[in-house]
Amino acid sequence: MNHSQNIEVFYDGDCPICRWEVRLYRRVDSAKNITWTDIEILEYADLPIGKTRMDLLGKFHVREIGIGEAALQNWHIGVDAFARIWRALPGFRHFAFLFSVPVIRQVSMVAYKLFLKW
Repeated sequence: MNHSQNIEVFYDGDCPICRWEVRLYRRVDSAKNITWTDIEILEYADLPIGKTRMDLLGKFHVREIGIGEAALQNWHIGVDAFARIWRALPGFRHFAFLFSVPVIRQVSMVAYKLFLKW
């Protein structure tokens, strides 16, 4: 997979932690490989096909931006979304593999679920 391929990140603009994290990632994304979409200001007609606002707010979503319908259906959700963002960012891409290490992945998934409940 081409890791510099553009991705679209759907984030909760009402979440202070999410806004802080997006600001950090935007500063690092000097190549502008990531499109940031605030779910809270997204019009109903602009929601991705097959996704509701609650779907997108329920868990972190990243979508591949590419050529053809197949690319638009390639979603990364939750911890996998963070891994995909990290693969697109200089300085982070070398650490994205950590999300695939079994123990780290499991701990990350538990931590993410706890964050969602909070």
